[in-house]
Amino acid sequence: MTGERGAVAIAGATDPGCVRANNEDTFVYDQDLGLLIVADGMGGHNSGEVAAELATKTILDFARQGAKLQPPGGVSAGLSPRGRRLEFFVKHANNLIYEKGRQFPKDAGMGTTVVAAYIDANSLTVAHVGDSRLYLWRRGDLTALTQDHSLVAEQVRRGQITAEDAARSSLQNILTRALGAEADVQVDVSEHALLPGDLVLLATDGLSKMVPDSEVARVVAAAAEPKAVVDTLIAKARAAGGVDNVTIVAARVSENGAGGVKGLVSRLFPR
Repeated sequence: MTGERGAVAIAGATDPGCVRANNEDTFVYDQDLGLLIVADGMGGHNSGEVAAELATKTILDFARQGAKLQPPGGVSAGLSPRGRRLEFFVKHANNLIYEKGRQFPKDAGMGTTVVAAYIDANSLTVAHVGDSRLYLWRRGDLTALTQDHSLVAEQVRRGQITAEDAARSSLQNILTRALGAEADVQVDVSEHALLPGDLVLLATDGLSKMVPDSEVARVVAAAAEPKAVVDTLIAKARAAGGVDNVTIVAARVSENGAGGVKGLVSRLFPR
């Protein structure tokens, strides 16, 4: 799945991997809105798939129906209007997943990660819950703009274990935060300026478990188009064992992206 409009080219794909028969990952993007979403579901039977699809569909539907929506109280102060909207959309998805899990026994306990982003040629707004990640590649450097909401990630942040220990831990799949787990959820939202040539990468943990960040950076540096980045990284995850579903969305800002005074104002004051 690929698309291009204006100064941002986007591509995405999902793969079940080499071990699991069912794919509980899902992704979607809307080229016109500049909206990218990746989700990794969890739960018995097909409930993980249900939760992931409900998350992406809810966020997308809200964005399409109310791109200029002013959220009610209860969202974070200090964010741009776009950041407040995205936080509200994710929180509403959490409510729907939580209530569905309570109403239908077969879906009890279901949940999902989510990472959602608004992107244009000048700026990026990110909202995430769980351990699906968003990376920014800029001029050869790959930086994770999200922090995993997982037990091992929390242990690393507290200095209890090393990053190498975390990568080998049998507790990697234990999340400290997920959509649908509780009636309310804390959503991490951040906003960033973008430059021409930047690439934004959203991915489930089927990538991060299989392919080290250093290799991800090399792939992005060598691939000119988002589709090539996505296809190559999925192939590498499968070649490394493909123990989990893997889903990736990549968006690259054109080298001829918006600049000048208009671009500077957009970066300082995102919509």
